[in-house]
Amino acid sequence: MSQLKRLLIISTLFQMVWFAAVLGKESWQWAVLLGVTCLILVTARREEFNWRIWLILTIIGVVLDSVNIKFGLIAFESAFIPIWLVALWGGFCWYALFLGKIVSHYPTWIVSIVGGLAGALSYLAGYKLGAVSLGFSLPVAIVLFFIQWLAFVFFCMKMINVGAKHHEHGKDNLV
Repeated sequence: MSQLKRLLIISTLFQMVWFAAVLGKESWQWAVLLGVTCLILVTARREEFNWRIWLILTIIGVVLDSVNIKFGLIAFESAFIPIWLVALWGGFCWYALFLGKIVSHYPTWIVSIVGGLAGALSYLAGYKLGAVSLGFSLPVAIVLFFIQWLAFVFFCMKMINVGAKHHEHGKDNLV
């Protein structure tokens, strides 16, 4: 399969997960969690999928949004991060592992800026679709999301590059 075709399929699958999570919220959260789990299990044997990196990135994403909730940047009906958002982080990190290999030949700072913009716009879309409430003004929230996503994507790229180097050298782990 060509790299472009594969990218389109994987991107479409992630966008389906994103829309199901954001539009379905609590009513579809278990379906989103099941869908993300299936995507991961079906693709876990591919060389670019690294369980350890996926788990680390997913935990960091969940912690990041938990901190955002704690400090009032985002809010949901419950005081805790909803399951659909945890599943969405798992789906995004699944997507990042595949996308990271494709964009790894670009400078990390460019990928990070584009990722920062895309992440901030994702929260804006979630806000506009009613999936999340903001505790700060929209401009302040967008700037904060951009900074968070810039750093998160930078970290993702570093982790993915380290994982690829370890894979090339026959090492199965990062430590």
